[in-house]
Amino acid sequence: MCSAEEQIVERAFQRLIRRGAASESMLMPSTVTDGDLDRFERRFGVRLPALFRAYLKAYCYDFTTVCAPVPLDGAEHSEPESEKGLCWIELVSLPQKDPLGNLYAGMESFRKICTDRNLVNLRLERVKNFVPIGEWDGPLCIDLNQTAVCADDPSTWQICRFDETVFDWKAAGYIDGRGVVTGERKFPDFRALLDIYFCGKYDKAYERQLRACGGEKPDYSFYVQTGRR
Repeated sequence: MCSAEEQIVERAFQRLIRRGAASESMLMPSTVTDGDLDRFERRFGVRLPALFRAYLKAYCYDFTTVCAPVPLDGAEHSEPESEKGLCWIELVSLPQKDPLGNLYAGMESFRKICTDRNLVNLRLERVKNFVPIGEWDGPLCIDLNQTAVCADDPSTWQICRFDETVFDWKAAGYIDGRGVVTGERKFPDFRALLDIYFCGKYDKAYERQLRACGGEKPDYSFYVQTGRR
């Protein structure tokens, strides 16, 4: 019997296909096991969220770049009349050969940059609970320190990003007044990211917006791509 997390992930992938953004041929059964994820957690001293574990065990795929309409004011909300625009992100690819290799590499790279004295120059302890899951003009991470997520309070959100060109994190606002690393908060949690980028949470609102301006319905087949943009 599938867990609740496995059902959420499966619905998200199937919705990505039904929207026309991906095809079944892009997805292959994952070879990732709980043992593989346990070893990753021990290696880096982290505890991955159950939903992200289910995601990693669902499918292997080679695509990296996904697109979706999001509110242009930067807030993750449900106001239907807020203006939407397309936003591309890169998710960690999970190829059949060594599916967790990119996740390991992303974790190693992020920690190296954060602790390098010539770059961000922070102690590992301050960033050890950030897990890079992709790129948004820099690392897109799950902040495992955030355990009490509230959709109406961005300060509690788990999904955040760091500009790859910025190394003074305090000046950039990536470190709060208490000295806690926060990054730039983008989404409440990984489920919210799936709702937007896989399930198309704002698709209908964006289509209405385009029609009101005399535009045509988007070609969703361009919403998933391989390689970097």
